[in-house]
Amino acid sequence: MKKKKQWKRVVDNKMKWQGDTDLENKVIRINKKKSKKKSSVLDTIYHENYHKDHPKAHEKTVYKKTKENLKRLSRKKKQKLYNQFKK
Repeated sequence: MKKKKQWKRVVDNKMKWQGDTDLENKVIRINKKKSKKKSSVLDTIYHENYHKDHPKAHEKTVYKKTKENLKRLSRKKKQKLYNQFKK
């Protein structure tokens, strides 16, 4: 039985966007320097993870769900999410 390819999470402060999800290569990239606050970086991380979990969702839906769901996350879960992109 083949192992599923794990998602790779990368901090790439040279890219022009705040975040990018490459579904084919299973890579999520985040630009931490584009965001001034930790909360903005967290928003981007959640947003890109939502793309990973719901690849066919429209961008408008992803923005809406990100905003709604981030409000409900505990501090501990937010920290865990943020720690995926330590650099």
